[in-house]
Amino acid sequence: MDMSNAKKQARFRKKEALKRHAEKIFREAMFSIHRKNPDEVRQTIDEAIELPTGWTDEDYEHAYRNLHRIQLGRYDNPHQLSNDVHEGRYGEGLSAEFVATSVNEYKTVLRNAQALATHIISAFNLSECNDSDKAAAIVEVMRFVGRSLLNHREVPKSNATTMCLATLGKQYPRPDWFFEKLADVLAENIDKGLTNNVKRMDEI
Repeated sequence: MDMSNAKKQARFRKKEALKRHAEKIFREAMFSIHRKNPDEVRQTIDEAIELPTGWTDEDYEHAYRNLHRIQLGRYDNPHQLSNDVHEGRYGEGLSAEFVATSVNEYKTVLRNAQALATHIISAFNLSECNDSDKAAAIVEVMRFVGRSLLNHREVPKSNATTMCLATLGKQYPRPDWFFEKLADVLAENIDKGLTNNVKRMDEI
């Protein structure tokens, strides 16, 4: 059905309002104390407000919810990568060879980890994969890393290594600390009520 001019104008105004709100969120992100890569933020926002042809009110509301979710990102811990790198190298139970890393070496290690993460994200953006395909690909990478971690006599303990080990099949052994650490990660990010249930899995 052909739309009336009034309806077309109303839809145009709504779409412009969505763009203005998106621009406001982008500016907020750029002035945040934990400023993120502008190109990544812009791409995330553009994808969040992309409306399909013939979009409905439900599509529009979903786009607004996406923007709100991006706003909530200001509460994300901006140091998760550095925390995981530090914990994996200096955490409890690791031998002296990990602790021997100098400050300058650690800065190089962290810079390399950040660069690797950027490369992976760039590869995702250049691929023709949709988000579910990207999820499948990154979990395959996590399985690869998880198997590599098990080659260590002392498996580095961090939130990141724990999640990689969690992607492996049940036929693989886990370090003694695995279930308690997995419970802590889930409690921190999802629901504290899960903690005891996951810890009890260590007894099965």
